Amino acid sequence: MKIVLKLTGKIFEHKHSELLQSLTSLITSISKEHRLAIVVGGGPIARSYIKMARDLKLSEAWCDILAIDITRINAKMLIAMLDDYAYNEVPRNISEFLEAWSSGKIVVLGGLQPGQSTAAVAALVAEIIKANLLIYATDVDGIYDKDPKKYPDAKKIDKITLDELRKVLSQRIEAGTYELIDPLAMIIIGRSKIRTIVLSAFKPKSIEKVIIGKKVGTEIIP
Repeated sequence: MKIVLKLTGKIFEHKHSELLQSLTSLITSISKEHRLAIVVGGGPIARSYIKMARDLKLSEAWCDILAIDITRINAKMLIAMLDDYAYNEVPRNISEFLEAWSSGKIVVLGGLQPGQSTAAVAALVAEIIKANLLIYATDVDGIYDKDPKKYPDAKKIDKITLDELRKVLSQRIEAGTYELIDPLAMIIIGRSKIRTIVLSAFKPKSIEKVIIGKKVGTEIIP
């Protein structure tokens, strides 16, 4: 099975080093039976740079460029942890990704270009390799009817269509403010009919469970 795993950049903090080690072990294990491409986000470090860039009156394009560089640093760290299991360079465009994918190893990448979230990159990669499964491993355990961090009565949705998802998610297309899944990612998921699951990166076992067919997180219906 070909799997694309999108990892939230929030795990790339010192306080989550043990979690990152657990995820690395899990990824290594999964790669022995499945082909894997991993897309990582920029997380708090990228958002800090974006905030500083805005304070310095830099353009949104520059904010994106800085954030993309941070995602690539996060990708490089994961590559180092995966050692020989991973292709040792971070692809900077689709051509480089395809070359890396032909190696047969795990390919880890971050952002590709300004105006495009890593959520969209993950969907694009999944489309190109005709992935069987696209997993968004985030800081929440699925999609809720409203923000669970703000509303204690928020209810998790087991399955959701793209049309329903568009209504649930508010979208702001600025660097560092991309929501869980942005409009471009949804377009790609829809046209490719990719099986997509949203779950928590902070519960590594959830990733393993969904791969073996168990119901975890929220499934997006194209």
